[in-house]
Amino acid sequence: TQQIKQYSYPTNQAVQDFTQGCCHINHTTTMSRLLLFCCCLLVAGGNAFVNTRPNLQVKKSTTKSLNVIPEAFTDTPETARSYFYIWFVGGQGGATVALGQFPRQFSKFKSLFEMSEEGPTAAGETVGLSPLCLYPRDISKADVDQVLSNKLSVEQMVAKGPKPNYMSEKGYLCFDSFADANKKCNPLTIRAVFDAMSTGDNVDPSIAQRKLDEFRSDPSAFKNSLQKQKLAGFSSIAFLLFLLGPIVAETCIEAASFGWFPEWPGGANLPWSLLIGPGFWTIPEYWI
Repeated sequence: TQQIKQYSYPTNQAVQDFTQGCCHINHTTTMSRLLLFCCCLLVAGGNAFVNTRPNLQVKKSTTKSLNVIPEAFTDTPETARSYFYIWFVGGQGGATVALGQFPRQFSKFKSLFEMSEEGPTAAGETVGLSPLCLYPRDISKADVDQVLSNKLSVEQMVAKGPKPNYMSEKGYLCFDSFADANKKCNPLTIRAVFDAMSTGDNVDPSIAQRKLDEFRSDPSAFKNSLQKQKLAGFSSIAFLLFLLGPIVAETCIEAASFGWFPEWPGGANLPWSLLIGPGFWTIPEYWI
């Protein structure tokens, strides 16, 4: 006997119940995923208000007064005193050179005034010297042309002219040789042309020849070169005084402070503390 299995098909009501159950499950799963996603956002957003960087401790800046003397020379008073002696002796040599320039410059300036009243002059149109050249008066273009029209070369001036110093004996062109080669010209103009080639009383012959050729070919080159040479001479003296003042003097004062009165309360504010406070009159109290 064959048993025939009979399959019973679901009814319409069963199908509807099954569909509603599946929809309920899908809705529940979707809601769970949304809630999980919102939680992740909250966690990530909460970290945005938390400083995740390592704590940085602000280091307090420590300031220390800077001295012109290296620390190696301030370890002991004896070392500072040796440093003082070195700078003091060197400063004396520089001061001698700098102070020696003032009589020379004054004598040269005085001689310019004397030259302005001497010798013949062609007068006429002037060069237009700058007041920075410190010449007593302007010079005539015709007088400059007369000096530049000299046919002698620089080598011939050196060979024929006097040699009053060591540099002239070694072949340099000195002012006396240049003036001797231009005897008939205006004395102040001779000095001006030579000053346009050198800041002193001697000049290398090759430089002098090149300068003279340049002055002949370009009339404005003489005036510009004279002003440049004058400013170079004045600035060199000013620079030497600057070295002797703010640098050498301050170094000597500070070295003396470390060497003989290191506990003096005004040592950190030198040199103003010598006058304002505590004052130089209090130094004997801290002398060692």
